[in-house]
Amino acid sequence: MGFSTHRFVGSVDPNLICGICSSVIEDAVLTPCGHTFCYCCLETWMSKPRVNSCPECRSTMALRDVKPVLCLRNLVNGFDVMCDNSERGCKLVVKLERLKSHLQVCGYTPIKCAGCSEMVNRSELANHQMSCEGISASLKDENYDSYMYKSLAAISLENEATSLELSGLLAKISSLEFQLKSLKRDMQISESKNRVLEREYRKTKDELQQKRNEILEVQYSEFDPDYDYGYTPQTVAKLSLLVARFLLKKPSYVDSDKIFAAIKRSYEQYARCGNQYEYDVHMLVATAFASNWFSESQRINFHCWLQSLARYRQYANTGIDSSEQHIYQ
Repeated sequence: MGFSTHRFVGSVDPNLICGICSSVIEDAVLTPCGHTFCYCCLETWMSKPRVNSCPECRSTMALRDVKPVLCLRNLVNGFDVMCDNSERGCKLVVKLERLKSHLQVCGYTPIKCAGCSEMVNRSELANHQMSCEGISASLKDENYDSYMYKSLAAISLENEATSLELSGLLAKISSLEFQLKSLKRDMQISESKNRVLEREYRKTKDELQQKRNEILEVQYSEFDPDYDYGYTPQTVAKLSLLVARFLLKKPSYVDSDKIFAAIKRSYEQYARCGNQYEYDVHMLVATAFASNWFSESQRINFHCWLQSLARYRQYANTGIDSSEQHIYQ
């Protein structure tokens, strides 16, 4: 038979209830079909004539096929239960696995008086025996009577002191176990919170470093957020320096399409102006072509512009009339 549910402190998971006795599973065993019962209950069930099936699903089985479920046994043994003598006054709560040892020393365990057969608490046995009429009547010799009274009183007092001491120790152990369990739970909660805070710290640190890098990039690159490059010849060199500074890693705040439009504007306005800004445009296009800021189609445009600039400079150096240069553009 299993353990009665009313003995446990708190509610019990319905999955731990035996399907035969409707009590908390004692010595849990597992059937081949996957059901759990008390071993004693299942043994009683299988001992019936012509019974060779699971009580739950009626699958054919034999008692030798069942396996002990150690994890369930340990789980149930770790539950807190009230002493069997709670109705007689014992208020101690112990683990189920320690209940048997506690009952051996519990001061509220009923003991049968040898003189009158009355059931009294172990802690009250000494006082009861001192006034028990059955014991008094069975003693004939006065000296022997006195001796027996003293011996019984001494033994009872000793037993009572031992029982109270053991009960106090068991109560202290239960209290310490509860405190330890609470501390472990608090520690797990703290560790979880620390992990969350650590992740937030790393994330914030990375974001701060990213913002710092962006600020430094803006500070050192003289970036124009309006992308007004190419409208004046002086901005061509500034745009070339911006691309050159971050050649292989475009800053996140820079729009590559707007930069391409600015380079195109610079090329169209100053590539063949016949003064020093031609070299700035050449440098700008060559730098943009060497960077990884742009798409493949944009890089093809850069390549064509570089070839056009090279041809223009070649024919300009050979003295071809400016009216004929458009043929080679």
